[in-house]
Amino acid sequence: MRVVFAALFVFGSMLGTVAMVSSHFDNGHWPLWAKFAPAVVMLSALFASLFIFNGSGFRPNLSRKTLAEQISELEGQGRLIRQQFQAVRAFGVAEFEDEGLHYFIELLDGRVLFLSGQYLYDFEPISDDPELNQLRKFPCTEFEVLRHKDAGYVIDINCAGTVFEPELCAPAFTKDDWKRGIPADGEIVEGKGYEALKRERAHA
Repeated sequence: MRVVFAALFVFGSMLGTVAMVSSHFDNGHWPLWAKFAPAVVMLSALFASLFIFNGSGFRPNLSRKTLAEQISELEGQGRLIRQQFQAVRAFGVAEFEDEGLHYFIELLDGRVLFLSGQYLYDFEPISDDPELNQLRKFPCTEFEVLRHKDAGYVIDINCAGTVFEPELCAPAFTKDDWKRGIPADGEIVEGKGYEALKRERAHA
């Protein structure tokens, strides 16, 4: 119903402008500005209708939530998964385009966890920006991955234990690697151990 009212508002504003201009220039000779007046009024009415008839849909969200508030809200809704891990070592893989970093992480029990995404840049060392400089935060010997239960993306990583440097940064996955398929973010890699994966990626 709001769409109908919005359309009537825009159409009525334009017709009203035409009628008003016509009444002032009933000889049919409109000045240049008057010829553009209906179009200008129509566009203005269209923009105004977004606010008048659209509730809060077109208004900016001024109450942005902090990360802690988002986590608390998701946890309260039962939509947050917490996964705890203990790591021994890790190596990275450079990004191919803009997909983010990749890490193969050897866990304490011998399994290999694969993490991948732009979010990993939040934990990388920064040394060239005085306002953003930070030490490396990940990988580390103990960490907790906070993941959205429904969408599957990582919301944050709580790092604990000792931070350590990746053993190497292997070349990016090739187009053939992507065609064959690479592990999904958060997947436990089956069929190959950490050393085999590291050798394979180092010579890719």
